[in-house]
Amino acid sequence: MNSVEISELRRKFILIATLSFFVVITFTAGMTSLANQHTLRVQAGRALQVIVDNNGELPEPTTDAKDMSATDLFEGLFPEFAYSARYFTVTFDPRGVPVDVDVKRVASVDRDEAVEYARNAAEAYDKNLTVSILGMGMIDTFYYKVEKLANGNTIAAFLDCSFQMQVNREVGVTTLIICGIGLTGSFLLVLFLSKRAIRPEIENARRQKQFITNASHELKTPLAVIRANTEVIEMLQGESEWTQSTMSQVDRMDGLVQNLVMIARSAEREDRSGMGEIDVSKVVADSVDPFRALARQESKELVCVLGEDVRMMADASDIQQLCTLLVDNAIKYCDANGQVLVESVSTRRDRVTITFSNTFAEGKSAQFGKYFERFYRDDEAHSDEGGYGIGLSVAESICARYGGSIKASWKAGMAVFTCQFKSE
Repeated sequence: MNSVEISELRRKFILIATLSFFVVITFTAGMTSLANQHTLRVQAGRALQVIVDNNGELPEPTTDAKDMSATDLFEGLFPEFAYSARYFTVTFDPRGVPVDVDVKRVASVDRDEAVEYARNAAEAYDKNLTVSILGMGMIDTFYYKVEKLANGNTIAAFLDCSFQMQVNREVGVTTLIICGIGLTGSFLLVLFLSKRAIRPEIENARRQKQFITNASHELKTPLAVIRANTEVIEMLQGESEWTQSTMSQVDRMDGLVQNLVMIARSAEREDRSGMGEIDVSKVVADSVDPFRALARQESKELVCVLGEDVRMMADASDIQQLCTLLVDNAIKYCDANGQVLVESVSTRRDRVTITFSNTFAEGKSAQFGKYFERFYRDDEAHSDEGGYGIGLSVAESICARYGGSIKASWKAGMAVFTCQFKSE
């Protein structure tokens, strides 16, 4: 993992951590608000029941041990509730005529308004439109309860909860502010700590890249000496199976060194001097043409189906390197007398897709998910071919450089490598 990938991982971690904290505090704030509303409804329901049971009066609690009935009615309410409650009641006779209107304990409603509230509540009660498990409803800032009395009359009791609702709203706003401050603080904390946490990993990635580069250069000298000595031996003593074997291994080591250098360079994203709008189809065609002779030599058909006006912002050398790697891979592992197909299309306005397919009869059992791991080689399928399992890893890094991806699959006897890029 290089420094760019580590930084990308850090950004994802910050995003996930921040979203997780946001979800938790939002859930907590929501549950707190619901709990407050539920508590208010329960207390209002108990108070209204006391009022209805006492024919429109909220009796004062008593501490007299000989008379605990009134006190028992206030179970679940704070002791001073009877002195602070603002409520009014309206009683109707069986014909719906108001016979008693008590508004002396509320200032915001006069007699006519109280009757109007009560009629609406009684109508909702008759139509069974009252809400909540406590059998009460709500109009404006008043919770109400309607019940039939033993004498046939109907009483509607209203409890003013505007103060409690205002308190709940203020608590909700305060909770949101605190949550916002907590979210901002947690984001800044995660941002700071994550930067410190990944610093050693970035340093390790830098050292690893430097080691690969240095090792590659250091290996070139002994390989050059071995090649030169072997060539001298061949000139003096002629070729033999031993010198041929040595030269073959030197070639393989040269290829490995070149691939190690390619790995180190593939992670570099800082240089954007070659960026510009390119004609993807032209770059693909120019990259594929040199392989036509190789394909014919191996009795394989190389076909290009390129879309028109397929463009994207990229460095042409990157796309050329990608095509070279994947076309070479497709020809190398194509079945005998098979077909290699290269396509470029613009699937959506902001996406460009390039696919590389080759005939591969045994692909059904292949582990395509591992093909992009560095140094992975499917021995059963590729035992007769060269390579080090590096090219596809480099191709993946090129796609990632342009916000895209590469996927391998098997369809209808063809191994398909699909590359997608952001066109802008």
